[in-house]
Parts: sequence; C-alpha cells; structure tokens
Amino acid sequence: MAKEANDPLIRQALIDNYNNYAEGLDSKNWPMVRACFADEVLIDYGAISAPTGDPAVPRRADDWLKILQGVINGFDITRHAITNHRFLASEGRVSCRAYLRADHVIFANPEDPAIGPEEVVVVVGEYTNHYVQSDGGWQICKSELVVNWFEGNLNLLATATERALAQSGG
Repeated sequence: MAKEANDPLIRQALIDNYNNYAEGLDSKNWPMVRACFADEVLIDYGAISAPTGDPAVPRRADDWLKILQGVINGFDITRHAITNHRFLASEGRVSCRAYLRADHVIFANPEDPAIGPEEVVVVVGEYTNHYVQSDGGWQICKSELVVNWFEGNLNLLATATERALAQSGG
C-alpha cells in the first residue's frame, strides 16, 4: 500500500472532505459543498446522474453544484451519513470508498417532525471518491456512487426538483 493511504493526516483530510460534503448538503451550505470539489470533476452516480451528463466527460464543479441544488433545495431536510471509509493510494492517486445512507424528507406537516413512509426517500449505496491535492487541501476530482437500494417514496425526488425550481424562480 502506498504511503499516502497510511498517512493519518491524509486519511483525516479525506474523511473531513466526506463530512463537509454531507454537512454542506444537509445545511444547504453550498460554498462548503463546492469547496469539496476540484474545479473540474467527473461524476458517475449511475442512473441518478446519467441525465445530467456523460460520466466520462469532465464537468465544471459549479455546474454540478447547480444540479445538486436543483434537487436538495426542494427537500425540507436531508441527512447524509457517510461511514466505513476505506483508503487506497497507488501511482500518486488517492481515493476513498465509503458507505452512504441518505434520508430525504418533505414533511406533510412541517410543524410535526413525525414522518410516515410517504414523506421520506432513502438512498443507500457506496461512494468512491478520487482526490487531487490543491492549496485548499484534498478535493474530489472524480466521484462515483453505486446505489444499492432506495426505500420510501421515490416520487419525492421529482417533487423536490419541482419545489427547488419554483424556489429559484425558474
């Protein structure tokens, strides 16, 4: 295993990147999310990202951020838990795999935090992020997500997209 995969500072920096990404999404702190990515990024989230562009073609991170906002902003609350980080370094490349569980909620009654299955969609899968080092630390240059399963109300994804579009004045 390469030195980078065993370096505790690099390992912590990659975990911090995942944590900042999750916290940024959940708090809708878009500058925090943007700071997780290099200026150009490859995105392959399978069927989730397929309509937004070819996973083999680099895209501007700012463009990817707009796509994320176009869904996440439509939910009342999200909670992304990213765990079980596994590191790999070879030939000067550093990557990290991690499990994902992401809850996405649109409350039927925003005054009552108790939800039913029709108010939540859960995504469970595994991220593999590839990193480059920059002045600001380690940033994602390629992000892959394999979705293992969804549960709950899948229609909320389309509802959230419509709500986000309406909120943005689109």
